Amino acid sequence: MSKTLMTRQWGELKIADDQVIQMPDGLLGFEDLHRFAFLDVEEFRPFTWFVSLDDPELSFAVADPQCFHAARYPISLSEADENMLDLEPGDPIAVFVITAVGAQGQVTGNLKGPIVLNTRNRLAKQIVTYGSSLSIRQPILNHEIVPLQSAVAPKGAGV
Repeated sequence: MSKTLMTRQWGELKIADDQVIQMPDGLLGFEDLHRFAFLDVEEFRPFTWFVSLDDPELSFAVADPQCFHAARYPISLSEADENMLDLEPGDPIAVFVITAVGAQGQVTGNLKGPIVLNTRNRLAKQIVTYGSSLSIRQPILNHEIVPLQSAVAPKGAGV
């Protein structure tokens, strides 16, 4: 079975039941949103969109922190986190971070608040890494993002 959503940004989306990610606690600041799905758009890679199924107009650009963090990305789950995620020995997990583009075009990621996904049962939880030197606005790319129009416009052409 699948659900069809209409969004301004992405148009019509068909989300199969087995693609739904359940977040019982929601995201920090968005605790009332509990169901999400990934939307992989090739031109945005390595970013993926994390679309709220409870509010389809709300989506977050997310990324694997290992793509942008030089050292091994530290992650530690409490027993309560493991229980909430229903983790069993051998369950594979995925970790991703919410990203943002600042006013100066710098891409940052919330490396202090990663989202952990149990890929077996599609349960996810945003955790907070206390005592870490990582930042909620950790620069994750060494490249400035420029508007697409200015990147593809002929040199000297006004945008």
